[in-house]
Amino acid sequence: MPRRKNFIGKQQNRIKKETKALGVSQRLITLMLDVHYTTVSSWNSNTSQPSEANLDQIGKLLQKDNRDLLEPQGRVNTGLANALESELKRLHKDGGIPYEVEKLDKKRGVSVKVNNPELVKRLREFAEGYEKLKS
Repeated sequence: MPRRKNFIGKQQNRIKKETKALGVSQRLITLMLDVHYTTVSSWNSNTSQPSEANLDQIGKLLQKDNRDLLEPQGRVNTGLANALESELKRLHKDGGIPYEVEKLDKKRGVSVKVNNPELVKRLREFAEGYEKLKS
């Protein structure tokens, strides 16, 4: 079962809070989801996050909407996605930078299309500058 690590350092789910409020044990969640006890413990401590499927099972068990099990991130819409979309179109059309490039897959010995690393780099740089400008 894939685990998503919490690298942000801030709480991302409310599983422990909701189970405690309902008087449900960590062991019950472990058994009902058929996962290791330490997995549920890491979810409760927010050192890792459950997959969407596991979050859905927890929601069904606790009879809570999945959104109630997740901590709001407090994000503010600064228009980044729209600005990036405009920049993508500009780079592709005006700059002639293709979306994908051919790369040799050494294991299979064939050429495959991959995201253009130059385009990825430029979009990330644009996003970084945009976020600095808006903060």
